[in-house]
Amino acid sequence: MATLKNTQEDLKGSGGSTLRVESSLPPKLPSDFLSDYPKLSNEQAGYLRHFHNLATQPDGEWRHMGTQDPGQEWLDAYRYQLAVMAYAAGASHYHRLPALRSVFKQLLEQLIHKMLRREVWGYSYLTSQSGKFVDPDIVELRKPWSDPNKQENIMIIAMRYNDVRQGTAVADKVLKNYAAAWGDENSFLQEDKFFINWYLVKQDRTVDGGIGFTAWACAFMNSWNSDFVHSLFPAQSLGFLTHAPGGRINLNNEKVAQAIRKLTESEKVDPYAWDTLEKAREIAAHTENKPAGPFPQPLFGYVAQWVSEVGDQSTCDGLLCHANEFLNPSWDQGGLFYPRNNTLADNQGNWTYVDPFTGNAAIAYASLNVPDGQREMWQKPWAKEHFSQYPFVDGIGLDSGVDFLRGAWEGTKGVISMRTWDGSKKT
Repeated sequence: MATLKNTQEDLKGSGGSTLRVESSLPPKLPSDFLSDYPKLSNEQAGYLRHFHNLATQPDGEWRHMGTQDPGQEWLDAYRYQLAVMAYAAGASHYHRLPALRSVFKQLLEQLIHKMLRREVWGYSYLTSQSGKFVDPDIVELRKPWSDPNKQENIMIIAMRYNDVRQGTAVADKVLKNYAAAWGDENSFLQEDKFFINWYLVKQDRTVDGGIGFTAWACAFMNSWNSDFVHSLFPAQSLGFLTHAPGGRINLNNEKVAQAIRKLTESEKVDPYAWDTLEKAREIAAHTENKPAGPFPQPLFGYVAQWVSEVGDQSTCDGLLCHANEFLNPSWDQGGLFYPRNNTLADNQGNWTYVDPFTGNAAIAYASLNVPDGQREMWQKPWAKEHFSQYPFVDGIGLDSGVDFLRGAWEGTKGVISMRTWDGSKKT
């Protein structure tokens, strides 16, 4: 039980006068006081510490963040890692530690500083020229540009928050035009309920998609198109999530997942059962591989983000349980991450593949987010009124060597709890 030792004290005024100041604080706090304020787990605090460690590296150093493609043109590029770290930091501040404004302001400023590094955005000059991969009929490369946000990038969530800040309605206009362009939201759905990868404008055809980009899109589309996204989740996730003992949930690759889907339809098996997975693996072993991209997608990270937003908490917890059992959780200077591993699965079919996007950012995001977290932030963004009224603690940050486990204010009560990441004593 917390004890406040002094409820009154004497202050010496000018001329030697004595002023007695009575404190309104009780001498003791109720024994259940902290129960109203859930604290971050060791893992969640470790994820935020890892973000801080990566964001405060000397410029030019990218420890733990090395990507599969040296030109930063694949899905685990620095820009995606940093963006999801920023999303995770924002979700943590909004949903878990709202009184710690300066902690997250400092962290986000450090992440933004890294985003502005040439190593992060320099890829744009080359990729802006297009190529056969996205335009098979191209004869002459386009004139390049270096600004990655100049065109062909639509940041709808960012537009929403800018609208809140500036009193504009850009996001509403963009979403209206988006809906008009597609005609019907089912027009970008395939028969298997996955989203198409992209639309080839010149060729007037689509490129087939799978679980990867579908999960990535739904994790954030839920903010503004929630009913649609939630309605698709059972069909889209079918075959990819297998329940294991102890509450763990395994992620299955696309060949195995498709085999589970067929077994579910033809033999009415339980699509989440481990014995169904074993049977599906036997079928998948004799199935021809489909053409794939140059590198594996960050599938575990995409699915974990998606499940944290659209799925139920137990499913998200099951994926996190799997990560902490099979993806080699590692600690470095108080930060928790999952190092790269190019092996797709072990001999029993347990997912083991980890890319830098998943290991540095996406699993952390899934743990720090809450169900419908992006949706709530979209619907109830913090406007000027919030910042003018909600108490917060200033002048503190992760650079102090302290992890913050609680930081909230409710009515007349508030709490902040912290610890040093290395167990050292600080005064």
